[in-house]
Amino acid sequence: MLMGTRTVVIVDPYSSGVMYAPALRRAGFSPVAVCSDPPPAPQFTAAFRPQDFDARFRAEEGLDALLRALDRLDVAAVLPGAESGVLLADHLAARLAPHLANDPELAPHRRHKGLMQQALARHGLPVTPTLTVRHPDEAAPLLTAPPFAGQDLVVKPAAAVCTDGVTLVEGGRNWQAAVTALLGRRNAVGLVNEEVVVQRRLTGTEYVVNTFSHDGRHTVTDLCRYRKVANAGHFAVYQDVEFLPFAGPGHEELVDYVRGALDALGFRFGPAHTEVMLTADGPRLIEVNARVAGSGMAAAAALATGDNGIQRTVRYLGGVQGAVPDTFELARTVRVAMFVAPRPGTVANAEVLHEIQTLPTCRGLEVRVRNGDTIAATSDLLSSTALGWALLADRDAAAVERDHRLARAFAERLRITA
Repeated sequence: MLMGTRTVVIVDPYSSGVMYAPALRRAGFSPVAVCSDPPPAPQFTAAFRPQDFDARFRAEEGLDALLRALDRLDVAAVLPGAESGVLLADHLAARLAPHLANDPELAPHRRHKGLMQQALARHGLPVTPTLTVRHPDEAAPLLTAPPFAGQDLVVKPAAAVCTDGVTLVEGGRNWQAAVTALLGRRNAVGLVNEEVVVQRRLTGTEYVVNTFSHDGRHTVTDLCRYRKVANAGHFAVYQDVEFLPFAGPGHEELVDYVRGALDALGFRFGPAHTEVMLTADGPRLIEVNARVAGSGMAAAAALATGDNGIQRTVRYLGGVQGAVPDTFELARTVRVAMFVAPRPGTVANAEVLHEIQTLPTCRGLEVRVRNGDTIAATSDLLSSTALGWALLADRDAAAVERDHRLARAFAERLRITA
């Protein structure tokens, strides 16, 4: 670290968080990494590039020791790089850079899926019926009465990430088994599930509104539509992400709702990744993630709009004039096609996925399996990204649509033998 250089601390610089360090260094900041404890699943930590950082600290040394070490630096800001770092980043920011910190009193609500819904309801926003459960017995009287009785339910860890453990309970039947299966289990971010959340299932079209907040003002960096499919007994497997223009049918209502949700949850500074279902009754929150969008979405957003939450953060910290517009312009049509394994088994012809590279609009291809690899059926976002994905982008929307159909056809030819 150079004398006189301001430091930006990234807690758990995994997933899209790996993009912070190079951007910060180009802007004249010293990037420093903090790794939380316990560490999340290897699928997250594998992306970590320790060589990109001027210093690295581990939370296992204790919070007081960590604060003493970081307090010796000229800390400009503290940001989470991945979901596992959200709570620790909130705590460190409140101590080291309080002028660029989210409301510390609402820190648990920005991570806990049940408290999140409560905060929105107190703010007067419509929410989906939600119940937080620590033991199946305490839930029985509530789940057998309105508004839950006889409804499709979704059960997930209170600190869920990447659809890990998200379970559909059709008609509310046998919800006890779903709750029991998650309680006490270690989740993808390395924590034991002490609580699970039970919600009425939302139906409609699922969107993502990615934002960057400063001074309590929430700017929109990009807007996407998800397509999820049922696969191998799992009901919400990611298949496609499509980047959309800011102005579109229902988009204004979505954005207004998300900005209200961010206010309710005390967001003041930094990126957020908010998932919303546009139902027949209007927008309903699925969850807010107090960090930049993961799984390559930040890089895809830069292709779609020329910007993303990381770039806006760094420009704001650098004091670049006019750095943060309220909205965005869609420069290219961008689609992300994720590969889905319909069954477990052995990969027999991975070369068909590599053929996607020949498509004119293919801007990126990640094939993470080889012939002979044994894989599980795709069940959540982590297992989907473990198989791979294709990034398609062009100013010609029709060309992207054509190549997307072809990419799907290549992926459907993948043979997985028992």
